[in-house]
Amino acid sequence: MKIIASLLLLFLATGTIAQNKASIKGLLADSATKAPLEHATIAVVNAKDTSLVSYTLSDKNGGFHISGIPTDRTTKLIISYIGYQTYRKILELNKGETKDLGTLFFSGNNLHEVIIKGERSPIVTKKDTVEFNIEAFKTRPNAVVEELLRKLPGVQVNNDGSILVNGKSINKLLIDGKQFFGKDPKVATRNLDADMIDKIQVYDDRENDPDHKLTESEVGKIINLKLKSKIKKSTLGKFYAGGGSRDRYEAAGILSSFRDTLQISLIGLTNNLSKTGFSQDDLYSMGGFNRSEGSQIWDGTFGGRGWGGLENVTSGGFNLNNDYGTKLKMNLTYFYTNTGRINSSNGINEQTLGDTILSSNSSYNSKSRENKHAIGGLIEWNPDSLNKVRYEPSINFERNNSSSNSNSNSRNNFVPRLNDNIGDDRNQSNGTNFSHNLSYYRRLNKKGKSLNVQHSLNLNENKTTGYSYNAITSYDSSFPSTIQDRLADQQTINNSGNISLNYNQPISKKLSAELSSDTRYSTSREDLLTYDKNIPANSYDLFLPDQSSALNRRTMFQSIKPQLNYQIGKRYSVRMGLSMEFQDVTNHFNSTVKDIRRQHYNFFPALQFSGPGFSINFSERLEQPQIYQMQPIERVYSPLYKSVGNPNLKAGRDYQFSGNLYKYIHTKQLNMNAYASVNLTENNVIQRNLIEGNGASTNTYINSKNALRGYMSGSIGKQFKKSQNWQVGLNTSFNVSARRSEFFLNADGGDQYNYNYGVGQSINFNYNELLSINTNYRFSNSLTEYKKVKFRAISTYTHTLGTDFSLRWPKKIILDAKYNFNYNPQVAQGFPRSSHIVNLALTLQMLKKDRGQLKISVYDLLDQNISVYRYAQENSVSTSDDQILKRYFLLTYQYKINIYKAK
Repeated sequence: MKIIASLLLLFLATGTIAQNKASIKGLLADSATKAPLEHATIAVVNAKDTSLVSYTLSDKNGGFHISGIPTDRTTKLIISYIGYQTYRKILELNKGETKDLGTLFFSGNNLHEVIIKGERSPIVTKKDTVEFNIEAFKTRPNAVVEELLRKLPGVQVNNDGSILVNGKSINKLLIDGKQFFGKDPKVATRNLDADMIDKIQVYDDRENDPDHKLTESEVGKIINLKLKSKIKKSTLGKFYAGGGSRDRYEAAGILSSFRDTLQISLIGLTNNLSKTGFSQDDLYSMGGFNRSEGSQIWDGTFGGRGWGGLENVTSGGFNLNNDYGTKLKMNLTYFYTNTGRINSSNGINEQTLGDTILSSNSSYNSKSRENKHAIGGLIEWNPDSLNKVRYEPSINFERNNSSSNSNSNSRNNFVPRLNDNIGDDRNQSNGTNFSHNLSYYRRLNKKGKSLNVQHSLNLNENKTTGYSYNAITSYDSSFPSTIQDRLADQQTINNSGNISLNYNQPISKKLSAELSSDTRYSTSREDLLTYDKNIPANSYDLFLPDQSSALNRRTMFQSIKPQLNYQIGKRYSVRMGLSMEFQDVTNHFNSTVKDIRRQHYNFFPALQFSGPGFSINFSERLEQPQIYQMQPIERVYSPLYKSVGNPNLKAGRDYQFSGNLYKYIHTKQLNMNAYASVNLTENNVIQRNLIEGNGASTNTYINSKNALRGYMSGSIGKQFKKSQNWQVGLNTSFNVSARRSEFFLNADGGDQYNYNYGVGQSINFNYNELLSINTNYRFSNSLTEYKKVKFRAISTYTHTLGTDFSLRWPKKIILDAKYNFNYNPQVAQGFPRSSHIVNLALTLQMLKKDRGQLKISVYDLLDQNISVYRYAQENSVSTSDDQILKRYFLLTYQYKINIYKAK
């Protein structure tokens, strides 16, 4: 109650405080041309310590207006614009006054007010770079970088640690221009002290786009933290361990040592909380584990993906970064992970087949253990300003074991009990993957003239031994009881390599030419040996030639693509190109089936029209059917499920129209973005299904008529952050998708339409690092309809409401709370339709500079966490309920190391 009363008093006082404020306005113009100066930075700072009070940017007419300026202390006006000297003026304002400064004229030597040497403008804009001087943004003692970023105009830090700049997600966060912390910024922002930072730069990510081919709506952002000059050596680390109810535990440690250009990091963790331990992805980026920009985290190297079920993870590794002067940098990474997963689910399915309604109930349990060794690296050499060489190798070794068992039964509206099915599967697999990427970029002497050569190689091999047991007890005379007990030895090899060249040649001021060439060669091989069990001998030695195969696909691809880029005025451009492609595809099935070889010669036009904040694109491509879809045999996966390949399948041709829109209005801190695409596919490959009344199904693959897909998403957000104490953010988002595809089910055929749409609203509030509240609501709906057949339409909608709350009061105490409400009213009877999920945590900070903290937390306080999914297709509706992590209590102690030494 005390806290609520304090907040009410705070809001009531806001109106009174506003009466003690003043405002200023004015116009900015060039003294020679009298042209207005747009996007100049106008800041009001405290005269005593230059901390920022409020700011704005001039509009297209050169106008500006700043309100809420305090009159109880001396303030100063600072106006900066690239190419002009900085304007400074001490403000003398009265309560409630709006002072009009008139028109201020700027020139290269214009500075009528007193110059205070050494004083820097809080915000400086230099072309596409915005630079914030941190001395103007005051934070509490021992504040981390994340708290500092929350104060910067145009920067939004979400509760999960993700960062938006002017409504765009950042691609990476750098430290002094170096990727010591990989692509994920959270460990840097949550572990580095704010008082280390001298400046923060925000600019476009053109690292892989040196010729600026990406439009304003497509290019991402980079945040670069420039350290203070006295910080030359540092040691960063974090260690914690905890235990709790239901045998839950976690322990982890990160230690990174920085010595000028050398960085060494050691990382390790273990937990059974279905997470990596450092709030997902924080782990590897803390030690710069993705400095080579590999894909370790995305391909499961670090485990803890949290996709349902229960997981326990044990992993560790090291990272080594070193820069040799300013021209050469190298990285070496090794990581080992051991992940165990346990999952169980229950589901029901109902499908209408003419006058027959087929229903089934099923349960599924699985266990798996995955071991992986991942080695990666980076060599980047910049011998001079014209040349750049980058080489990224990686190699992974995997060994996996899994087992599962299932039970199902089926019935229809005529027969109350059709069959019972018991399944038991065991698999062992070993895999090796090697890949490398090599690129060379050369900027030629003439402006806009460049050459880019890229080469990649991927070598993948996987061997799997699988045992599959299926026992069907049939109660229908038309289908016998059956036992299938098999062994399958499978080896899969996928290799590919390519080399591409891109040459840019300016023709005139407005016209430039581009020539691209791409050559790729790939092989895909699958050797499958299938055996039935010899029961008297208790061995798998009954070879099944009709269920075995030796699939091999060889693909040769060559393309040449000339393009012209024409500049229309200063803000619009048109890019037109024609890709001439040749594909030579050979499909080998086995010694008894003739190879199928197809050659494709195609001309694919490409078009892009772009302007300020938008781009419109058109492209085409050819998509080959999978080789297993073409295999001309009947493959029996179980007594109830068979698949027949179709060697006459044709390649599909895909036409794509897409558009991007992005707009940020600096003066209003308003961002808008949208994306839309439409795909039309000729010769779309679909399954043709034959399902009997007893549940037995056989499918084959055919080319259908055109398939159509459409997608649109967008958002609009606004920040209220012209004062450091209060930060409020609003964001509204939406998404719409539609898909039309042909289907054939027994004697019925028609079109299936899938529609999905959703809308969401979020509100973020932060007061002076004391109180943070983030609330979001989302409504989503999925609708499946059918044409040309009398199938019923299925609609599924859900409501999701979430709130995060964090209070840093009283001193040394942090209270965190999270609430989520999920409502899905249309799931089948017997499945939970709603859940209230409450997470609470209380943290006590201790020791010098709050290096230690003791945290007690409870996950899913009400024990209502669920994972229920409902979907519809081909006149069927399925609902499943998956096992998921439930309520537990946890006590954790953490100690953080931050040691900074002057050189």
